[in-house]
Amino acid sequence: MSRDERFTSDEGIDAINLRFDLVELETFLAVVELGSFSAAARKMHVSQPSVTNRVQRLESMLKTKLVERTTRRVMPTRDGEELAGRAKLALQGLRELLADFQARAASSRLRTVIATTPMLAAVVLPQLIRSFRREYPVMQIHVRDLQYENVLASIESGQADFAVSAFDGDSDKVAFEPLAREPMLVVLPKAHPLAGASDISLEQLADLPLMLLDRYALLQTRLSAELAKRGLSLSTIQHATNVGTVLGLVDAGLGATFLPRYMAQRYSLESRATLNVRDIDLSRNFGILVRAKAELNLASALFLDHLRTNFAATLHGGQG
Repeated sequence: MSRDERFTSDEGIDAINLRFDLVELETFLAVVELGSFSAAARKMHVSQPSVTNRVQRLESMLKTKLVERTTRRVMPTRDGEELAGRAKLALQGLRELLADFQARAASSRLRTVIATTPMLAAVVLPQLIRSFRREYPVMQIHVRDLQYENVLASIESGQADFAVSAFDGDSDKVAFEPLAREPMLVVLPKAHPLAGASDISLEQLADLPLMLLDRYALLQTRLSAELAKRGLSLSTIQHATNVGTVLGLVDAGLGATFLPRYMAQRYSLESRATLNVRDIDLSRNFGILVRAKAELNLASALFLDHLRTNFAATLHGGQG
């Protein structure tokens, strides 16, 4: 039977499941390279009978003779030469692929993706990333600045490793670790009669038209409940998605808005004033959101530790 006939018969290569270990192929290549079973055994750190058995198993599986012994050395047969040439290329490709996998795995351990809102991304995180990179210069921090409603979704979907954000709700899909509490301040035009005061009462607040960000629904609920106890209710309320929009409405003299202190101070221009609200705690918790039971890589774990140590001071105006 010819070689081509053998490889296309019912019991030929098409019917072979290639049930051999890579170590058998590597051992065969060592025998061909070194021309000796004993030399191959030394290279593979096994006994000579083990080398012989591996080559014989490969020959049995392929149903062909792969090597022949001469008086001086072991030589590959024609089939052995063809197998050796193709096996070298296959193993080289496999090693390169494995090396790529290992490099990617190593790189992924040194890279973390953080979801956060645009203002935290612009004001707070840069200081924290800078101080973190001073200590861990090889670590890569990628920030995804998203609208608030998309921050949680990015954690649940795995698009981000964790998030840095305020969080007022409850979820069985993510775990929240508070790092700092930030008071919510009233922002109104400096030309407003109340602008010269340091704080504002709930009764005064009830008379102000409010422009609130969509994500402050819980704050609106709390204010409404507290005012209801006093027989009061909120005045006209308008909603917007972006900070710039509500501040534009404030600057136009259409009312007031609420912002966390770090944002209110950032946007505290000559034309705006900020006030605390008396008789109610409107603080929000800022911290870390992580997908439930998530296994964090090295970069994520190290940066989380950095946040635990430095986030509150940075948010409140210290140096991260």
